[in-house]
Amino acid sequence: MANRSYLYSLGNRPRSYADRPETISGLSEWAYAVPFSYRVLMSGDPALCASLVSDGFEDDPPDRPTRLHAISGEFDAGHARLRKLLAAVRAVTGSTALSVALDETERFLAEHRDRFLLLETIELDSMTEESGDGLRASVEREIDLCGRVGAAVDALPDDVTEAGAALAKAAASEPESPFHGLVLDDDFDNVRGDRTTNPLGVSWWTDVLYFELWNKAEFEANS
Repeated sequence: MANRSYLYSLGNRPRSYADRPETISGLSEWAYAVPFSYRVLMSGDPALCASLVSDGFEDDPPDRPTRLHAISGEFDAGHARLRKLLAAVRAVTGSTALSVALDETERFLAEHRDRFLLLETIELDSMTEESGDGLRASVEREIDLCGRVGAAVDALPDDVTEAGAALAKAAASEPESPFHGLVLDDDFDNVRGDRTTNPLGVSWWTDVLYFELWNKAEFEANS
């Protein structure tokens, strides 16, 4: 396994592995973590849904595949929160590299907008869980965290200067805040050493992911 989280935009909330959307696009993937930007994006009514990566594991009994889950969220609601967060970051950062990454984030997501988002964490979850119940519990914990991240963004002041100051303060000195550990300088996504364990996750956007998921037409043609 590549041990990554995977983020997609798509046209439905999958009810089963075969419930494919008419449209689907890759957005990003991240090794060994779910970065903060993913959680903000997924904060728009996050809900348990079927995984589209797999309908079970290779060593499952043919008649008893492990039921795998992912997270569905509303694109527009999550995107609006991310834009609010990025405006606060712009207000406080002096990093040219981070500002360029924020511009690319805005451009890429605008070009890949759809009705919903899909976050697949099965590779990360299976590093610590084996049972279907354990894997589902991991996804449910991530859903809860996405909700708390969204509430934290909502609580930022509407004034961008005040929001930037509140964000920087929480990132540096409020361990209970979802913002804690975010880095708002050139090392915003640097997870090496002890720079951050909470990457902002705005440095890697691409529609070509390790798992290129089939849409409805492609799925039916290959079934």
